[in-house]
Amino acid sequence: MSDILNEIILWKPLKVVSLIIYVLVVLLIPISQFWSVIILFALICLWSRVPCLISMFTKDLDVVDFFVVVLAIHVGGIFAGIFGFSVMMFSRIFGPNEWFLYTVKDAVSIMICGFLTPVFFAMFGSALYALYAFTVLRWIIYLVLTAILEPEYMALEFGLCTIGSFKSYLYNTFVMKSFEGMLAKVFIGGVHFSIGLFLVSTLVVGFFLFLSKISKFVENIFPTKQKDVLFMR
Repeated sequence: MSDILNEIILWKPLKVVSLIIYVLVVLLIPISQFWSVIILFALICLWSRVPCLISMFTKDLDVVDFFVVVLAIHVGGIFAGIFGFSVMMFSRIFGPNEWFLYTVKDAVSIMICGFLTPVFFAMFGSALYALYAFTVLRWIIYLVLTAILEPEYMALEFGLCTIGSFKSYLYNTFVMKSFEGMLAKVFIGGVHFSIGLFLVSTLVVGFFLFLSKISKFVENIFPTKQKDVLFMR
């Protein structure tokens, strides 16, 4: 692995923290299955952000928004919004070169949308449509924050959001239809931990590790010189 990639992602701290989280998840099972599951969700979201920290081509391929929507529906919007904001800001520790204002703008956007997701779900009666509404509002808030904090990048950000809309539509539809049913069962009658969920989560983490390798390969083929472009949406 190149020195440049090691500067973009702090792999050793990430792996150490991931191991600690895995141990914490197991230790919490007999104490609080709720927090065991929530921390496991956070681990998945953390690793889903790794490819996003490497390349602009994979910026929208995390699952933070998906988990925020699921948690907002089954646990509550305030909890889900804080969860999404915390994951976004925490994950940046392991990708310190990500444009800071991008992280802040997206984290705030996700948090506000998480607060409002129960309203979306009540309106549409569908987790998938709630996710669509979440995504649209997330972009709107993100662009408003850009206009306030970085007006010089407004045209760039609007173009990137527009280009990413089709990709996000397909990706969010796939993720929601593939995993929402499985996760919904975890919340029936209270949050329940399952070995199956743990194993699936491990496979998902492995998938995003593989995706990060692909991101590295793509970025080597199509290197982006300007940091402002590389680390924003």
